[in-house]
Amino acid sequence: MSSCFSEKAKLLFLTGSVQTPAIIRSGDLRAENRARILRALRHQGGLPRAALGEATGLSQAAISALTVQLADAGILDITTRPNVRSRTGTPSRGRPQTLVALAPAASHVLTAALTIDQLRTAIVDYAGNELAAREHKLDTRALETEALLAVVIDSIESMIRQSPNGRVGHIGLGFQGVTGNERGELLWSPIIAARRVPLGETLTRHFGVPAEVNNDCALIASALHQSHAHRLGPNFAAVIFSHGVGLGLRLEGRAFTGVRSSALEIGHLRFAQHGALCRCGRRGCIEAYASDYGIERLARDASLDEKPPGRVNTAMLSQRLQQALDGEAQARLAFATAGAAVGEGLAALFALFDSMPVAIVGRSDAAFSLMAETLRGALDAAGRDATGDACDLHCFADEEPLLHAGLAFETLDSHDRTIAMTPTETPSGDRQLSA
Repeated sequence: MSSCFSEKAKLLFLTGSVQTPAIIRSGDLRAENRARILRALRHQGGLPRAALGEATGLSQAAISALTVQLADAGILDITTRPNVRSRTGTPSRGRPQTLVALAPAASHVLTAALTIDQLRTAIVDYAGNELAAREHKLDTRALETEALLAVVIDSIESMIRQSPNGRVGHIGLGFQGVTGNERGELLWSPIIAARRVPLGETLTRHFGVPAEVNNDCALIASALHQSHAHRLGPNFAAVIFSHGVGLGLRLEGRAFTGVRSSALEIGHLRFAQHGALCRCGRRGCIEAYASDYGIERLARDASLDEKPPGRVNTAMLSQRLQQALDGEAQARLAFATAGAAVGEGLAALFALFDSMPVAIVGRSDAAFSLMAETLRGALDAAGRDATGDACDLHCFADEEPLLHAGLAFETLDSHDRTIAMTPTETPSGDRQLSA
């Protein structure tokens, strides 16, 4: 590095940031400290004040003042728990323990999950409890931009009216496809005909509250990070099998995305040259062999040119699984091929990021047992560790609860930041629809 660089320039070059003296306004500092408290309670649940201080790094005096302020605004519940009695029946010494938790009625958010031929909307209270949900059937692949926006807005309006006070403070949408990082666009997906749908901006403008769009696989990985961090650690990949095949990636506990989009479309990496027809219109994709429709098609020994259907009936896939477990050759071949296809995708991922634990989501232990040998074989053939701890495999049979949990968590986490800035204006800042 040239000696003509100033010390400030060197620091910028090495760290990407420069620490310069700044005047920090007290209001900004209080907002940041409130955000720390809400973040800790969101991630860890209700905490005693002492533990909340440890989690946030704030002094007990600051914790006491800020939690009282947030409780007065209706955002936190503060309760006093009596001390645990000793074995002799006498109360233990010391002050009663004060427990701080998010107040369920403080606010409500709306979540919407758009998957193939279905839109699921739900109302979630501030503590993360789902209060009401509704599934709306639609032909996603037949809807162009305007029709899709109209259906989503209508479904959201209907669900908001089921909120306890007819209001929500934030909208979060999970999408089966590629989403834009900045504007919340639905960039591309094989489940919809439209491209570059400005869903985030449209919902924000229409409802007057923040609206964010997230990739469904990233949301599932978020839910796993919250509930199974002890098993998966801070670095893991989640391969999601369902109507398609997707990937969620966490590195150092954070979601990994592309520069401009959610990226990570592992299902549309090529597995076989000029192979089976994929829902995306191309041939040979991993999804065309490892998704529900890919397994069903191959288990029937149908033509690889057969056009992929909409949702595959769950009972039908269960039947194919039982046939494979009973030893039927074609059904066993279908699951083995799915394992090989996913193994090829993971080998490509590990070539870029090194081996890591993998959550297999959407396949039961029985189904994975039929895929495991060929999956590991593909990794071994690529020179990747398929047996050591670095590539530990974990199965989670049902992807939908994880999707809904991750969507609710991320939506509420975003809502927390708004509340931290203006705590006295919430929950009155929730959006109320006119009658």
